[in-house]
Amino acid sequence: MSSPSFNVEEHKKMLQSYFNGQGFQRWASIYGNDKLSTVRSTVRQGHAVMMDKAFEWLQKTGLPKGSKILDAGCGTGLFTIRLAKSGYRVKAADIAEQMVNKTREDAEKAGVAGNVEFEVSSIESVSGTFDAVVCFDVLIHYPAEGFAHAFSNLAGLTKGPIIFTYAPFNNILAFQHWIGGFFPKKERRTTIQMIKDKEMQRVLGKLGLKIVSQQKISFGFYHTMLMHVDRR
Repeated sequence: MSSPSFNVEEHKKMLQSYFNGQGFQRWASIYGNDKLSTVRSTVRQGHAVMMDKAFEWLQKTGLPKGSKILDAGCGTGLFTIRLAKSGYRVKAADIAEQMVNKTREDAEKAGVAGNVEFEVSSIESVSGTFDAVVCFDVLIHYPAEGFAHAFSNLAGLTKGPIIFTYAPFNNILAFQHWIGGFFPKKERRTTIQMIKDKEMQRVLGKLGLKIVSQQKISFGFYHTMLMHVDRR
């Protein structure tokens, strides 16, 4: 599915610019220990709940320690470091150099940098072969056309489990984001791109993937669908 209105390279540049600048400061604060506003606090808490569930699912797959996992769109490295501490080998890739540098810095502080490969790369262009792929709160920035392209690349990098989040379309969430547009700019998240169920099923079907688990995570202003898909 493609559209003349969606330009892959322009979209990459937009995300790279945002997450190397204002976005880095905003999300490093949310994912860190800074004191936050009520709105941002719910995002932090919801994100933590999501990561706990994702890690639980990953462990249930039975992947042995030493397995190689791609953390696509690693952000500030919270999940990368958690994986590395648990004995997995991780490739931490992010489109923003600032995010990768923060991940490296914190991995070194945690004493697990030796288990991590760091790379500045978009989810459309990252490459390699992995035992599993995780991608959290990244695909939510891609409209349907870009989502299909980016997710197809990630799916081609593993024959194992893929655990990811996306924003499923619903009218209430769409209205909430419309209301969010009236918040002060410092309180706003980046634009969330919602994917309709029919489009998600089309993409998964084309790639031969089946849903193993899915769970909606809702906490204040944090809303996402956590998915575990696999070819088995």
